[in-house]
Amino acid sequence: MRTATIACLAALLAGPVLAERAPVTMGQDARVRHVRFDASDVIRVDTHLRVNTAVELGAGERINQVLLGDSESFEVEVLSNRQTVSIKPVVPRVSTNMTIYTDRRAIAFALTEGQGRRPTFRVVVNFPEDRAARPQLVAGGRDLGYRFAEGEGAGEIRPLQVWNDGRSTFFQFRPGVRPAIFGVNGAGYEVTQNSTTRGTVVRVSGVRDAYTVRVGDAYVCITRGGTSYATGPAADALRSREF
Repeated sequence: MRTATIACLAALLAGPVLAERAPVTMGQDARVRHVRFDASDVIRVDTHLRVNTAVELGAGERINQVLLGDSESFEVEVLSNRQTVSIKPVVPRVSTNMTIYTDRRAIAFALTEGQGRRPTFRVVVNFPEDRAARPQLVAGGRDLGYRFAEGEGAGEIRPLQVWNDGRSTFFQFRPGVRPAIFGVNGAGYEVTQNSTTRGTVVRVSGVRDAYTVRVGDAYVCITRGGTSYATGPAADALRSREF
């Protein structure tokens, strides 16, 4: 079973060995990373000498206290907004633990220096409750809230449009494009989907939060989570392509 690419894991992050979660990229710049909080996991943050890494908790969190295992090897500071922690290593090839206590929870981190290939400037911690509940589709409405991240040379296989009706997900491609479509499960693995094709539209059974579209080594990652909905004539136009 193939593991999804890191861009596909932004919404559904797999928990690595020892229940550590490694932040992943959501866009083109790998120096900005995101991680989904799970109370039973430890978040790994790879730092580099002479580089400051900011851990951002976002609105709704207020930092009360930070505990650091090795205060001689890392400089840690809570910023004035009480939602961001600045981390800067001062000794090479070290590791330690850090726990942030907010007014809502405790968040455990494993800090390392020099183990990541690229420096990380920002780590944004996303909390499950921060994802606004998606409204139920109104009668006849369609959900268009999908985001795309594509690998090199994958422009031709990027879907022209993706939507769902609450029961099935539809992918419209350029004429002649016939990629494989995989769902991404909660463990971060690609799984085979039951699909049917009619013309340039592929229907996949069910609705998932993440998919991968592949042709050879080219891929496009698709994540659900936007707030774009079609109603009225726009929904009718989408419905006319469904089967």
